[in-house]
Amino acid sequence: MDRITFAPLIDLPLAVFAVALFIWHFNRWASSNDLEANVDLAARLPTARIRVITLFTAILLLCWLSNLAVWSLFALLFGIGIVIAVLGRGGIFGLQLGLWAAACIIREWSFGFPQFVLYPPNTSVNASSPNCNDGELMGRIGVATFSLRPTGNAEIDGVQVSVSSADGRMIDAGTEVTVTAYRNGRPCVSPRL
Repeated sequence: MDRITFAPLIDLPLAVFAVALFIWHFNRWASSNDLEANVDLAARLPTARIRVITLFTAILLLCWLSNLAVWSLFALLFGIGIVIAVLGRGGIFGLQLGLWAAACIIREWSFGFPQFVLYPPNTSVNASSPNCNDGELMGRIGVATFSLRPTGNAEIDGVQVSVSSADGRMIDAGTEVTVTAYRNGRPCVSPRL
């Protein structure tokens, strides 16, 4: 049982290495153009760094309080990845895919889900809205009927339209908004100044 107890000489450097690896990846990802949506990743980078440091600090604290080695959690996650790869008959590729997916989830959470939640692939406008052709609502003024977190509905020209916040920020219900852009066929709005 002593082999899986918390050992500061092993567990602290392991946690620091994991955080450094994520921050290195964050810096590369934020400076690349892999994200199709117009999200300012560089502006979100400081928050992402703080979130991942907080996550790994919480894991380290939890391991210290429960006297459990940090490496044993990583080994457990790796083992779960192996089981999923074997059951899914994905072999080594399945294992790599599982580990990549876990890292992506941490990255997305750290950046506030810019790819999976804010701007998911194939986002489309509500088909029941008659004025939703690309660009047709550009410059029009409306009112957010529900809070945009960052997507929701706005009433534009008397019609309920599915919209997104242009910069990813929340917009309160009742706020006057202007359609400033289109992203994946969906009107993007900004609060009217």
